[in-house]
Amino acid sequence: MESISDVLYFQERFVDPSLNTGLWWCLDYDDMETVQINAVCKAMSATWGEVAQCREFVGQFPFILVAVPPGDGQKEIAGELLARFGAFVCLPNDEAWQGCRSVKELREKGGLKAVDRLLLGCRELPLNGLLNIADVGPEEPVSQNRTFSGIPALDRAVGGFYGGELSVWTGKRGEGKSTLLGQMITEAVARNKRVCVYSGEMPASMFKAILYQQIAGAANIYRQTDQATGKELHFVNDNARQQIDKWINNRVFVTDIKTANAHDEDNILSLFEYAHRRWHCGVFLVDNIMTAALKDETRLGQWRAQSVFAARLVAFAQRFDVHVHLVAHPRKTRDGNFEADDVAGTADITNRASNVFRVGRIPDEKVEEIGCSAGIRILKNRRYGDRGTVQLDFDPVTRRFYPAGDVAVQEIRLGGERMISVWVVEYSPVQKAFHIDTVDRILEINRRVTAQGLAPGYTLLHIAATSEATHDFAAQWEREHPGCGSMPGGSDGR
Repeated sequence: MESISDVLYFQERFVDPSLNTGLWWCLDYDDMETVQINAVCKAMSATWGEVAQCREFVGQFPFILVAVPPGDGQKEIAGELLARFGAFVCLPNDEAWQGCRSVKELREKGGLKAVDRLLLGCRELPLNGLLNIADVGPEEPVSQNRTFSGIPALDRAVGGFYGGELSVWTGKRGEGKSTLLGQMITEAVARNKRVCVYSGEMPASMFKAILYQQIAGAANIYRQTDQATGKELHFVNDNARQQIDKWINNRVFVTDIKTANAHDEDNILSLFEYAHRRWHCGVFLVDNIMTAALKDETRLGQWRAQSVFAARLVAFAQRFDVHVHLVAHPRKTRDGNFEADDVAGTADITNRASNVFRVGRIPDEKVEEIGCSAGIRILKNRRYGDRGTVQLDFDPVTRRFYPAGDVAVQEIRLGGERMISVWVVEYSPVQKAFHIDTVDRILEINRRVTAQGLAPGYTLLHIAATSEATHDFAAQWEREHPGCGSMPGGSDGR
């Protein structure tokens, strides 16, 4: 009691926590003396921080009655008590004060019975942050700012990528994280989304070259052999490059890593905010968190600073209803396998994320056994809880992933209002049929299909299929779209 008495005024002989009166918190010493039993007030020289040290004393009482007349003083004391103690805090009804400005004045006016009425009919103050589930309203509307990966199995599993959320992508270096996300950028743009990218390791020119290779398709890519190494290189032809420039103009933005503060955490977020406000970007990519210069890293340490940055990205996503993709490398594990908690840094990074994915390549010697050359493992999906692996194959010419065992068909539209669009038409070896729901989308734009492509302005670029598969596709096309024209055939599908 001696140390507490420097912070709280009370009369020790009148303190008895076993009484059902609770603790009466008064405005000043005069009111405390008026109430006497279980009455306290804060010493004038004490701070609320010091009052918080009296938690054990205050916790002895079943509740606190703020015996302070309505006004700023009552609001301050009630708010501080709720924040400091999380206690059962009550306020007298305003009418019980009979217009008096203190407990002392109330006693002089109405006697002890008037003071006792402060407790009768008092109301409990709700504690901020604690909800009665029965009072919770309907689920908040799902964000309408949603985009997709363009990989059907992944989109079905996670429901797409919603505004207000963070997705974390992990995997060993060089196994396709950045490549896959670049492909997802083209899908977002094809769906009329605008994208902003922080690519911490890749200059803008290199980022553009890879992105354009993914957009152009095999028919618009030519090969050259490096005479020094014998390595085959791939380049987008000039005509396609010019068309892509027109289509992608003011739709994809990349931060300039050549500037002095390019990797600064605050600068990245500032540029992201500008891209959203000025260009209405709805999809953002941080590739990767290890290259960002985190402002509190010296004080907090690398892992904790990364967690704080991830929290800022979530806040940014929620504030502007956008989706943020974050690339983070995994920690080394003994068996080479890892879960969401094995992402480099603290578990806070993946705890803050709505989705966590691992991207990986399959060793060449196991491709035939497993049936794919790459995969996406879903480590976390907060919205639906789905986990599993999406099997993929990879085309090194176009640098694109596509569903394993399916036929990858890309169409590029050169000319017209929508300069370039990318679809995937899936082929099921089991059903020996193509799923052409995506073709229906093309037909909505233009119903006329010719033997040279899917529609005027579209060119069939590549079908990785057998002659039998191509024949099946043509036959199904004729059945489901009579009078719309025939599809190209040939032994190699071109």
